[in-house]
Amino acid sequence: MREATLFCLAGWSAYFNATVFILSLVALMLFFSIGGFWGTLNDSLSIFWMLSFIPLSIALYQINRAVNAPISLVSSTIGIAAAIAFAVMQFLLVFGLVRFEQTFTAVLATTAIFGLSVLVHALFARAGHSLPAGLIWVMIIYGIASLIGALGFQIGGEQHPLAMIGLLLTAISGLIWVIWFGRLLLARNVTITSASTP
Repeated sequence: MREATLFCLAGWSAYFNATVFILSLVALMLFFSIGGFWGTLNDSLSIFWMLSFIPLSIALYQINRAVNAPISLVSSTIGIAAAIAFAVMQFLLVFGLVRFEQTFTAVLATTAIFGLSVLVHALFARAGHSLPAGLIWVMIIYGIASLIGALGFQIGGEQHPLAMIGLLLTAISGLIWVIWFGRLLLARNVTITSASTP
């Protein structure tokens, strides 16, 4: 796939990701308020939300591969695998093949792993000066918040302070970084550096 085509696909995927994320939040709030099919709608939307991260992961590899190609490739591959695993588990949940309790821990793990992938790419982008400093810091916050949120859920459920802080920061920073990154990709305003790290 040509670089221009990849960046165009990833840019529109980023906008799609942000749109689906907002819709899923609305569905989740309605589910907690009135119940019904809104929970299933939220779960269904989350499948498309996570899968739309895949072109972004590929674009991040393309941008950062000159900094450290092997680790950048591993980071993107792990992130894509986490996104696919998340989507599969949510698909099984939507069609009643598994229960929420059966996949909850694994779903949390996939979101944390994807966040770690974004964190690694943010650090490479910082080393290669390939993205704006502000965007890099938002991606770093997203990656760390994903890990903190998953840890908090594991320790004490959704009421644990780490879970609440992690969820809030992940939601805000996640929305910001995908929109910002998508805009840069569509404008081709990213730098493919030729620098390499030791």
